[in-house]
Amino acid sequence: MINPTTITNYNRTQSELEEFLMFSIMVAGKSAKQTAQKLNQFLRMREDCESPLEFLDNLIQDGKLDNTMKVCRLGQYGRLASAFEGIVKLRNRLHEVSVDTLESINGIGPKTARFFVLHSRQGASHAVLDTHILKWLKLHGENAPKSTPSGKKYAELEQAFLNYAVQYDMPVADLDLHIWKQYSQK
Repeated sequence: MINPTTITNYNRTQSELEEFLMFSIMVAGKSAKQTAQKLNQFLRMREDCESPLEFLDNLIQDGKLDNTMKVCRLGQYGRLASAFEGIVKLRNRLHEVSVDTLESINGIGPKTARFFVLHSRQGASHAVLDTHILKWLKLHGENAPKSTPSGKKYAELEQAFLNYAVQYDMPVADLDLHIWKQYSQK
């Protein structure tokens, strides 16, 4: 099961990477702890021998994905179904999948793609511009909106965050997690 307080892990197995990618997709706009519990409930429905993406692929092939997601009350069914259908094609490529490839999948945006790569790949240099990071950037004098921007504004704020990581001599993933813990406890 995913532990949101220790999300960074550069040594995940293939199955753990698959589960983490599913978590990354599901957590957008939701409580990390609750999402981890729902994903765990969803994955308990699979056969012991199936990896998470094999399970998804089987559900899709059998036409049972929507119903199984509803039984587990995952929410955002259309977005999740689109994203889950897209990621099954990435099986065995998750150790090197790019942010651009992830973003090309319907239902995965810049924040989700960067979250997955940042917290699963050592040395990754991406900013996950969620509400916590945006508040933190605003407190540091950046012109940050309240919700995740796109395009040039995302790139501008991402670079600002990466500059702060260098300034504080912290790995980007550590700074991200430090800020998330600081704001999520309030």
